[in-house]
Amino acid sequence: MKKINDVFKEVRNITQELIRCGLAEEFNFPVVKGTDVIWTGYTDISFYLKNMDYVTIYSEMEKQRNYNFKFPDGGIVQLMYRYNLSGEELQSHRLAFYPSPSFEIYQNDAELYDADYIYGDILNKEVLPVIIRADYNCENTAGKIHHPYSHITLGGYKNCRIPVDRPISPAQFVKFLMEHFYYVPSTRLDFNFDMRSIVYFEEHLAECDRKKSHLTVSCAEAGFV
Repeated sequence: MKKINDVFKEVRNITQELIRCGLAEEFNFPVVKGTDVIWTGYTDISFYLKNMDYVTIYSEMEKQRNYNFKFPDGGIVQLMYRYNLSGEELQSHRLAFYPSPSFEIYQNDAELYDADYIYGDILNKEVLPVIIRADYNCENTAGKIHHPYSHITLGGYKNCRIPVDRPISPAQFVKFLMEHFYYVPSTRLDFNFDMRSIVYFEEHLAECDRKKSHLTVSCAEAGFV
């Protein structure tokens, strides 16, 4: 069986689990299109969102439902993988979490307000929305610590690339979000943290990144387990 199909199945499984426990308020099921694992209704809108402010970027994604799923507080998750023509070798992935730029509409939602004991931490006015991206590209230039093959980017900062020792699976990324950003609702709503990933990626780390080990994070150290 082609490895691209395993990624498709894992994205489908994690989507179904979020639907089951009530954490996917809106969703699109994954599809395999050519060499890509994307979602139903996927549209590449990145070309006209360059240099746009975050509110505009988020609003366009939300308006076009351009995501795998959206959490009750408005957080959007995108999971995209690209394989080679044989479907066996991962070429790149782009995993992203976009928090709602404004929680006001959710704080004014009566149903969420009634469930404040679940969503209170998420809707706290002191919370600062931070974009989280996990990117991988097998063709990144080896030997450059500022653009490692696999890396995590925080807040949309162009040069914020925290090296990671390998690509990240869909289940690892979503469980990371559940554990660190949605722990209360995910535990109260019985999210299955024991869900096992059926996707495994080998370590892919440039030699210069390996030497600068104090800058490199393993998937396990980052919480992607």
